[in-house]
Amino acid sequence: MKKNDENITIIRYICMLIFFVFFGFRGYLDTDFVVYYPIYEAAPTLSDTQGVLKFFSNLNEDYLLKIEPGYKVFVIILKSISEDYFFLQIVSSLIDILFLNYFFKKYSPQYVLGFIMFLVFSGLLIEFDLLRNSKAIFLFIYSLQFIKDRNPIKYFICNGIGLLFHSSAIFYFPLYFFLHKKFPSQLVWGAFIIGNVLYLGQIKFITPIVVAIGNFFGGVYSLMAEGYSEDSLYNTGYGITMGYIEKFFTFILFYYSYDKIGELIKDEKILNIFFNLFFIFTVTYLFLSEYSVLIDRMTTLFVMSYWILYPYVYAVIERMFKLVFTFILFLFGNYKMINANNNIMRKYENILWDKPTITRAYYIINKHLDKIINPKK
Repeated sequence: MKKNDENITIIRYICMLIFFVFFGFRGYLDTDFVVYYPIYEAAPTLSDTQGVLKFFSNLNEDYLLKIEPGYKVFVIILKSISEDYFFLQIVSSLIDILFLNYFFKKYSPQYVLGFIMFLVFSGLLIEFDLLRNSKAIFLFIYSLQFIKDRNPIKYFICNGIGLLFHSSAIFYFPLYFFLHKKFPSQLVWGAFIIGNVLYLGQIKFITPIVVAIGNFFGGVYSLMAEGYSEDSLYNTGYGITMGYIEKFFTFILFYYSYDKIGELIKDEKILNIFFNLFFIFTVTYLFLSEYSVLIDRMTTLFVMSYWILYPYVYAVIERMFKLVFTFILFLFGNYKMINANNNIMRKYENILWDKPTITRAYYIINKHLDKIINPKK
């Protein structure tokens, strides 16, 4: 038994090392470096008191307007240690891997499969593009234990810190009050059916609400509401895609396996937490379909349910079906990874053996800007 524990520990360290090298030492991938690189370059060190004050008070540069104070503090501390932008990515990934290790050790029945699910379901997006959001997401993951233990102080402190990194953490605050409770089956299946009707019928009900609220407040809010509602980039739904088909059958599969998964978890609050996160994820996807930008940003906040529930599904299915499950997962995972990363902005480079330059990165993003702004869904 002791030998087996040692092997498990070795496997965990190998997973963490691979993750750290792949993500932490990556080059300029995707688009967010356009925001984060100039921020890091402009950031002062702790020894520059005037520079620090200016960094927090300067509202003249657009990229600073969107950056929360917690992230600014984080950048200043790292800049004081190293002026190399890649140091930011290295430390950021190290923090993420420590959170993920904690998460999968505590909740997942299949540690390695948990990491695979992370990669297949939004992990690359989180690591490549969401330097700030990721910290809010992982702090929420850490705070799940406080929902179970009914410890509001620690829960709100964790997510309050997350809010200092990204404003999207505000959506985690109300979850404390109901995420541990079992949702009635009538609500679950009723919302699922209505959501599919809205999604497949492309019935727009959010747009009139957004426009009405914008008109009520008037001024810039009215212009923003009308702009987002009329721009096809933001208000066009996805339609029937592989992503929709996957979510439809995943919903059925998870809830079909609910009782068996519950027998393994043996903790009703934990069971409810992850199923409720998955329910919120699915309903958000279906009900916000008319705003594709909302689908992208909102569902990512709750995608961690996939990372835990899929390993549990694998653990509870009969042995004869595990091979089929693995084969389907392999095909879908490869399809999703290839489809999501088949663009020049995702051409992988690693600073350990490549020599990525910011000049070339800017050249590529400027050359392919139209495809980046208007990606094929």
